Amino acid sequence: MSSFETPLDLPIAGDGGVHVPVTAPEDPYRTLDDLMAVVEALCPKWPTRGTFVRADKMLL
Repeated sequence: MSSFETPLDLPIAGDGGVHVPVTAPEDPYRTLDDLMAVVEALCPKWPTRGTFVRADKMLL
């Protein structure tokens, strides 16, 4: 049962919003390489870590 006798043709916000053209997808490996270049620029040297003295099992 509907409160309207005839269904609406257009949704209420059908013409709303921002229309942005879809760009061609970039190569995901190039995007990852760009991201890693930024990370390397921010932290060019890995921080020093201690060794595992009592580590008989290495589990993830």
